[in-house]
Amino acid sequence: MARNQALALVLLMILQTVSVTVGDSDYAGTLETSSHPDTYQDTDLQQLDSSPWFDPDLLEEIYSGDGNSRVTVITNSLQNLELWQIENGALEEQAGPGPGELLVRQETSDGRIDHRTFWVDSELVQKIPGIPGVIAVIDAQRAPEPYSTEPFDKPDFLPNTVTTGQLHGATDAWGSGYTGEGLIVAVADTGVDFAHPDLNGTQARVTFHDSPYFGWPLMLDHSSMYNWMMHGEAYPERSSWYADTSTIDMDNNSDGLLDDSGLNITGVNMSISGQYHLGEHPDSTLRSKQGGDVPILVVDDYDHGHYKTVYADLDRDGEFGDEVPMRPGEETSGLDTNGDGLWDVSGGLVYWVSDGMLGVPYGDTYSARHGYSDRVSGPGNLTLFMLESGSHGTLCASAISAQGVVSDGKVLGMAPNATISSIGNHYSGGHSLDAWRFIAEGYDGHTETPDQPNIGSFSFGYSSVDEAGADAYSLYLDWLTRFYNENTSYAVAIGNGGHGFGTTKSPGASNGVFSVGAFSSRSSGTWGQIAPWSNRGPNALGRMDPDIVAVGWSATGDIPLNSRDDANSAWRSWGGTSLATPVAAGLMSLVAEAWMHNLGDYPDSQEFRDLVMSTSDDRGYEPFTQGGGWFNVSKATRTLDGENGTWWATPSHWNSGTFQGEHRDANLNLLRPGETQTTDLVFTNPGDSEIGLQLSPTSFSPLSHVTRIWNSTGNGTDEGENSSWDGHQSSRPDLLIPIHLNNDSNLLLDPETRQFRARATINYSNFDNNQDRDSEERVFLEIMKWEDEDQDGIYVLDLDNDSMVDSEDWTEEDELKEVTYWRSDGPNAEVRMGNPLDDPGDGLMLAVWNYNGQLSDQPVRIEIDWTSFGTDSDEWINVPSEITLQANESRKVPMTITVPTDANPGLHQHGLLISSNDLHPNGTPTQSTNDRSWTLPVVTNVPWVGPFKLNAKPVDGNVSNQTLYSEEWISGATRWDWRAESGDWRFLSIEWPEEWATGGTAVIDVDWNDNPYTDIDVLWLSETDHGYSSENSTPYGNSTFFIEERSTNNYAGSGSHNWGTYTGGSREVFAVPVTPGVHQLALHTALHGVNSNDNPLNISVGYIAAEQSGFTRVVTDWNEASGVDAVHLVSTVPLPIESVNSFGWSQPINLHNESVSQDTRGDKMTASWWKNLTINNSESISIEIDVEGHHADSDIDLYLFRDSNGDGDFSSGEEIKKSISGDSSEKVEVSNPEDGLYGVAVHGYDVPGGSINFWISIDEVGGNELRVTNQMPLSENETTSIWPNGSVALAGENPSAAVQVSLEFERPDYAGTWQGFVDVDLVGGIEIRLPYTYELVELDPEVNFVMPENMSHHNQSTPVIAHAIDRGIGFRLDQVNLSATDNRTEVPDADSVHALDTQGNHHNLTTLWNHGNHSSIPENVTFREIWINSTLPEVEKWHDYSIIVTDMSGLYAQDFLSVSYDITTPEVSISSIPLITSNPVMTYQIWTEPDATLSHAGAIIELDEQGMAEYSFLLDKAEIGFDESSNSPYYFLNGSSVFTISVSDKAGNTINREFQVIFDPDPPSDSEFHTLKDQNGNHYSPEDLSSPVNITSGHMDVLIPSDTKSWCLSVQSNVGDYHTEECGDNLSMPASFNTSLGHPEPEDQGGDQEYYATTLPFSTTGLQDGDYTIQLDLIDWANSTASENWPISIDKSVPVVQWNTSPSRNTSLFDHRQEVYWSSSEPVTYELTLNGGRITQGEGESGSWPFELSKTGIHELCFYAVDETQNRTNRNFFYECRTMELSSRIYDTLILANWNGGIVSSQEVTAKIQLGPDQLIRWTEGNTSEFNIVIPSSVIEEVTFDLKEGENKFAVEVDSLNETDTYYLTVVRDTIPPVVSIEERVNRTTTLAQKRVLEGVCEGGTSLLVWSEIDSVSLTCPYSGTYSVEIEILQPPGEYDIQVISNDHANNEARASTKVLMQDWPDWAVDDAKNMGPMLGWFSLAGLLVTAIVLVTLRSMFPKKEHPQHPVGEQVTDSYLDNMLRNP
Repeated sequence: MARNQALALVLLMILQTVSVTVGDSDYAGTLETSSHPDTYQDTDLQQLDSSPWFDPDLLEEIYSGDGNSRVTVITNSLQNLELWQIENGALEEQAGPGPGELLVRQETSDGRIDHRTFWVDSELVQKIPGIPGVIAVIDAQRAPEPYSTEPFDKPDFLPNTVTTGQLHGATDAWGSGYTGEGLIVAVADTGVDFAHPDLNGTQARVTFHDSPYFGWPLMLDHSSMYNWMMHGEAYPERSSWYADTSTIDMDNNSDGLLDDSGLNITGVNMSISGQYHLGEHPDSTLRSKQGGDVPILVVDDYDHGHYKTVYADLDRDGEFGDEVPMRPGEETSGLDTNGDGLWDVSGGLVYWVSDGMLGVPYGDTYSARHGYSDRVSGPGNLTLFMLESGSHGTLCASAISAQGVVSDGKVLGMAPNATISSIGNHYSGGHSLDAWRFIAEGYDGHTETPDQPNIGSFSFGYSSVDEAGADAYSLYLDWLTRFYNENTSYAVAIGNGGHGFGTTKSPGASNGVFSVGAFSSRSSGTWGQIAPWSNRGPNALGRMDPDIVAVGWSATGDIPLNSRDDANSAWRSWGGTSLATPVAAGLMSLVAEAWMHNLGDYPDSQEFRDLVMSTSDDRGYEPFTQGGGWFNVSKATRTLDGENGTWWATPSHWNSGTFQGEHRDANLNLLRPGETQTTDLVFTNPGDSEIGLQLSPTSFSPLSHVTRIWNSTGNGTDEGENSSWDGHQSSRPDLLIPIHLNNDSNLLLDPETRQFRARATINYSNFDNNQDRDSEERVFLEIMKWEDEDQDGIYVLDLDNDSMVDSEDWTEEDELKEVTYWRSDGPNAEVRMGNPLDDPGDGLMLAVWNYNGQLSDQPVRIEIDWTSFGTDSDEWINVPSEITLQANESRKVPMTITVPTDANPGLHQHGLLISSNDLHPNGTPTQSTNDRSWTLPVVTNVPWVGPFKLNAKPVDGNVSNQTLYSEEWISGATRWDWRAESGDWRFLSIEWPEEWATGGTAVIDVDWNDNPYTDIDVLWLSETDHGYSSENSTPYGNSTFFIEERSTNNYAGSGSHNWGTYTGGSREVFAVPVTPGVHQLALHTALHGVNSNDNPLNISVGYIAAEQSGFTRVVTDWNEASGVDAVHLVSTVPLPIESVNSFGWSQPINLHNESVSQDTRGDKMTASWWKNLTINNSESISIEIDVEGHHADSDIDLYLFRDSNGDGDFSSGEEIKKSISGDSSEKVEVSNPEDGLYGVAVHGYDVPGGSINFWISIDEVGGNELRVTNQMPLSENETTSIWPNGSVALAGENPSAAVQVSLEFERPDYAGTWQGFVDVDLVGGIEIRLPYTYELVELDPEVNFVMPENMSHHNQSTPVIAHAIDRGIGFRLDQVNLSATDNRTEVPDADSVHALDTQGNHHNLTTLWNHGNHSSIPENVTFREIWINSTLPEVEKWHDYSIIVTDMSGLYAQDFLSVSYDITTPEVSISSIPLITSNPVMTYQIWTEPDATLSHAGAIIELDEQGMAEYSFLLDKAEIGFDESSNSPYYFLNGSSVFTISVSDKAGNTINREFQVIFDPDPPSDSEFHTLKDQNGNHYSPEDLSSPVNITSGHMDVLIPSDTKSWCLSVQSNVGDYHTEECGDNLSMPASFNTSLGHPEPEDQGGDQEYYATTLPFSTTGLQDGDYTIQLDLIDWANSTASENWPISIDKSVPVVQWNTSPSRNTSLFDHRQEVYWSSSEPVTYELTLNGGRITQGEGESGSWPFELSKTGIHELCFYAVDETQNRTNRNFFYECRTMELSSRIYDTLILANWNGGIVSSQEVTAKIQLGPDQLIRWTEGNTSEFNIVIPSSVIEEVTFDLKEGENKFAVEVDSLNETDTYYLTVVRDTIPPVVSIEERVNRTTTLAQKRVLEGVCEGGTSLLVWSEIDSVSLTCPYSGTYSVEIEILQPPGEYDIQVISNDHANNEARASTKVLMQDWPDWAVDDAKNMGPMLGWFSLAGLLVTAIVLVTLRSMFPKKEHPQHPVGEQVTDSYLDNMLRNP
């Protein structure tokens, strides 16, 4: 049974001592690795086949005996897996449906790759790989490990993601409108806090309208889903993010308080159903922060019973009205505790509430995948939350789409408008692959519907998977993105375990994903430098990783609200590939948006990768460090936008070579020395200008190398070397070494430097002297950039000249800025800087610390080296040096990689440097912002072949030896604060040719500098079936790789390993089986204890084999059965032997066709096959079984029991070993078995059909009959002498070493194949077990009648002599039996009998023989040879004798003798010989006497022993003619067709028989069709029938072969199953003639087949029209057939034609423009005539034709159509005429112009004209002759006429088909407004009257309207030109307007107005007085009267006084009067 990874990996720390079987290529031995003798392996651990991939952790579970294992099985047949689960009770049982729940069974899909996770009995795990279709078996409890958020303690400033966006060009992309809009990024992690202000609103939603979850967020929590599906449990019953909200409460009294819980729902939307659902919030961080359970309320506030709104009582005050509702479109809630408007407490996100009809989102897909029923909860009973279980997921999400809200925009994602699909609880184990697949298929499980994310972001990995890239995780993810959904891309972190190579981990090592490494955004203006802890490539397949690098060191990110007091503090700085990956995912969103915007669809994942990688920035690193380079999203989006000067390339990287004959995009590739590969690079220029590309092959080479040893000793004094060193000070380095100073010509880096590397290694005894994995001292490194800000030229002082940085020396700290550093826990440090001269400042420094260094006089050795690397032209790559890309061109450019014949094997990193320039139209380069240089990475893997040695170059400081990656040097790079991949890795590809698979074994030998600390782990990977090649083998090939063997894995956790090698020293040696094909040898620095930074390795893969001749002995002569032998072991490597032992003999048991039945599963004691064995003094026993034939679906198991209690029976507890894999190939081995009775049981676990046959092999190692007498190594001369032409066992090569082992052996007890073993123990614990096969052969005895000749004939007596011999165990005399075989034969007495016994003694046994006293010979006498002589009796008859000899072992031999006298004539029987045949070979059978002589035509024919013979000969072809004279056919035969058979016996009796056979090989073909006459007497040639003919019956004249026996003439449809047939026979066979009879036509003798003419009846009765074939079938007399075919097209039907005209109805035409429409039932030639004249003709099945009538009236239309029979006299045609009328009324005209003869004021007038269809209108103005043409658009057309002032005249002509109607129109244009005025006719009292008289001037004939506010008068202006009207106004005093408007006949309008006054009497009287009217007198009289009265009164009241006198008329009286008048 083949080795596999599972057995190799499970060894872990406990490897058993097993043996390696070697031998020649013909020996089917087994090979097992060896290890230390004190290790132990559990005897029950089952070896598992390498295919499928099997997780080694599962075998640990089997060994631990936990009972159950949880597995994830990847398979291409879930149905096969489910059937196996059902049969084995491994189908997980779901809890039954709870209240309101349903379980809906889901159908298990099949026929595609899928996976399933389930619990299973650990013992059954081993059977899973045997299930048909299984690809991988994974430990589902092994959860992915999130990569840490790397700490950093410098610089002082806080990095932020805004800077990250700038460095990656995201800000440019935003400016171009690319923000990730419409893109969904899935973050598979701890969850996401979507209530965080930076992330609220970034949640992805289902936008696929056909999805039942439309509008809800797109989230997944596979951990909570499993608990729900399986157990029906949610929070609080189980720790879950699903909340049980099935508790129902009501508010029956509408008081705002729920009846049962008392919770306050005032302010909450009312439940339409009246039922409120309650539960508890599942977020533990929320409960912790808020101090207890947080109630949640679910309400159906939109539709009855549809619960979509959720409230969380975040403040726990029992009131929901003050909480933020969560519902689709606003799914988050939070609490602002400090009033700053930001939520400080997170209530998480609700992404679904159960509706009673659907299961949870993705539930149906998930349940079908895992064999569950979909659990459907009642409406509102289940609420799904997306939360955050840590902070990792939220940090990642913020790197993608944080909105920059908190802390003044501290965190801003790369794609602010992208949305996040969170896959939470991803690290809970169990169903992690569901998350990966969910990203590719969405809720509905279908990739073709748009409900899935676009990009996955994975910041995690599986560090313990050492075959990263070939493992199950990597392959599954590659298949998902490459095939399952090629539009889904995954950004995957490669891990933080660097700085070692080969540390990229699964699934980041997956070949089809975006693998992401971390670079810096650190300080001092530098960026884009590798983070020293970022993992590196290659993966285990030698492929490049990472693909892309991004900021991972470091940025700001959001953390969950519930982990901080307020929102503005809910962020932190972080780093790691965990950061770089979501940064890359966000940037990918921008590129994807630009792709869709410009190219219209979503990119294929591999195309997408090419674009991103080829538009990245080259940061000066090699492929395994930077991959394609620094993600430049600005460049990528500008390229997609088609900016001039931009370009991209595909492929964007190249792994040279092929695997299994083709280049593989997702597997190992190899290119051998001397081989060449050419691939096309496609460069795309999306811009509108030309681009020039300069292509330069390049690879890194060392420029300078410096090594410095620092003994960091010191005691703080000024005495002694370095005594002033004051120990480790974190703030200042111990050494500051200038690397590059701008102002010092002696300290300048080479100007060609592309990369600078510095390393340091501390003495391991100071690092971890006691090897407790707790470091003591270690070394730190940092590259600093010096900015001489004060221009003093000082970067550090060295006042005491001790080359160290003392406290007083450290004065310029502020001028030194960190570029990169290494401060991790390990003995070896490394820092690098790419493109260091791009930004060196004033200088670059290397700072060194001895961390934790203590003051001591004991030196602590630290070796420091630094190397600068440049690039040279690479000789392996050949490309055109320059190309020009035309605008919008994609151009293929061949790139050829040629490996020199003397090239060193290994992984070669090189590349193609591509420099671009935008080109001017004249072809010259122009400066452009898009000019760039980028290196396309190329990795070429040159394999080692067969056994090889690799001796390391010396670590001597030689510059030329320095390298960035070499298989012979390995570094430390261990990081003790990380994980298992910590360290440096190398991967060597080895091709093992077929010629080196000679049954031997390979020995892996790796040694290094001797020291007690270093440990290099070695892994051997071999090919196994690729589980995905059936999907598409092109990218994969048929194989992948598994770990077949490895050194002890001493991983102790946290990136550290315990020391341990097989050899116990600085060397790792072990053996592996040899299989032809490709292998990967992996080397891993588990511990780095050498003093140098590079650890040189001497690596050899040797080959040891046994020479064929010495390991097999076949003994046939038992006299030579004991003896001595010498065997040889040859090798390509030294053979240091410790000891040699031997065992023998034991006899293997090999049984075939044994039968086993279907037994009871799980009960081994029901095994239906048992065999008992007794074991004594055995070293080991091995038992192996497998089924016979091909029964891949069977599974039988093997058990071994020992009867420990000696009762003769076996019980279950007496089992000592078992093998129970998933197929029928089983094997158990037991070393040093105790003596006793053993039972072997074969148990039928899965036996289709109930029973199956199998074979079993039982090999026992034991015995002392084979002994080693000596062993010695052979000298070189001896080796050359024995193998002068090389050893066959070493593929013809001369052995480097050989050992001869001398043996002695004894003969076993009895014959058979015996097994012995020679065990050779080599130094290093390798045990070579050489099988020695000893075959003691018991040959059958030999016996024969020496004379006479058997079956001879005699006529006289003759001697009879018999002889017998046995070379084996011998025979007794009574075991020799000479007898007659029939009762008529007499056995004569012997004339003499002589014998030799087994001891060589002679015996005369004549007397004993003749007396029959054979048994009287003593029992210890056995004979080897005997002769018996006698005489044949003289009787004429057959004498038949038999002699049998049986030896002592039961083998026998027998011989017969028959002698005959024969006088009888022989009998003859001849099989039927045909009269005629078409077969050229005539064969007949004949029987006669066996000893007769048979001849055919004189030739002798041999008879067999029964007298039978079969004879075949070639016939001569018969001539077939036709005798015209007799009108009859004939055959003429000659040659071999006429023959004689003769038979003669030994006595000379003879019989003759004569025969003749007509040989007619030719079929009756080549008949000729002359003519066909139809029912009407028409004649047709064959050519005439190709076009349709109207035939119903007739006769065919044909010429047919003269030997025609029968004919059939049929007419067969070409499309249907219908035909006619006429058949006939010729009743007489043609006569036969031969040479003896003469030729019937001597003058015409010879020639070809003759023909004769005949007439055959022909009919088409019942056949439809169509294409047919006339078939003439002929059969000749030899029953040969032939057919001739002629096409015929039959058309017996008149075409059915439908035709009409339009526009028309019945016989009326509605327009002179007509169109005829017609269709025919078949193609026709047609003609249409109008009034006897043709208007169209043509061919077709339908059509239309427009035509016009020139006049109205009656017209005749005729349609004629004839089908394809038109040229026949009996053609089929259609003809029809129709009389139709075009009425003249249709063309009557009419003009409507109401302005005709009138007056208008407008600039134009319009007339409506009615006219016939398609008629013209013409008009002229005045007396002009120029016509204006109007082409109407309808039968009523409006025509507009422009007017001039005054009279306008128009003439209008309207066509009326064949007539013209003329109309005359006139109109006057008047635009001058009429004259009008208005004034009041007044008198003295007018202002007191309500009615007034108005008058004015007007234009005669115009209309007038005069109006006031209450009255109006209309009138026509008299021709006198004046008017007068009376009109009423308002009565209250005041002033009123009277207006007039005048309109003339042209509607010109004029207006005028006047004001009138209405007064009351006082006012009027005053005015009248003022105007000297009559009222003045009246007022004067009244005034005098009043004055008099006043004066009289005053006099009477007052005494008289003097008053001043005023002149008459002074103002006093006037003033008084004025006042009185003004104020009455």
